[in-house]
Amino acid sequence: MTTTPEDADALFDAPPSSAAAPKPPSPPASSASPPFAAENPLGALPVASAENRREQRVKVSWPGRVQLPNGRVINLKVRDISDGGVGLLSEVHIPAYTVLNFAMGVPPLNEGGQVTPVSGTIKTTYLVVQGPDIYCGGTWVQVSASERDLVGKWIRRLRR
Repeated sequence: MTTTPEDADALFDAPPSSAAAPKPPSPPASSASPPFAAENPLGALPVASAENRREQRVKVSWPGRVQLPNGRVINLKVRDISDGGVGLLSEVHIPAYTVLNFAMGVPPLNEGGQVTPVSGTIKTTYLVVQGPDIYCGGTWVQVSASERDLVGKWIRRLRR
């Protein structure tokens, strides 16, 4: 399932891509453990490459956005998902080993439903440049339990 840039902008309640994008919320400043600390402790990172994954990823084609350290928000494509993270495709350099604000549009599980924005923070784990394409992996640092559950339902559905 693909989404037009205009629909993606609407998903994230953002102005059109041609306008300045609003700054997503900053990652928590607290030194407390993130919600996924038990399942994916930051101490278990970094993952050196796409082949060094703990969970099987499933292919998707969903719209996404990340906020770079300089505050710039870029649109990208979520190309795969797993219980532990996401695979991204971008035309803009994304720094490796960096915690970034992230959002993606998850299609409805049932026909007639609405796309659900899933947002939180990811830690980028690798970066591979192939021509004009930049492939990046990210592990979940923080995302709500209900949004993680939705992603899990998609993973189970696509693994069938």
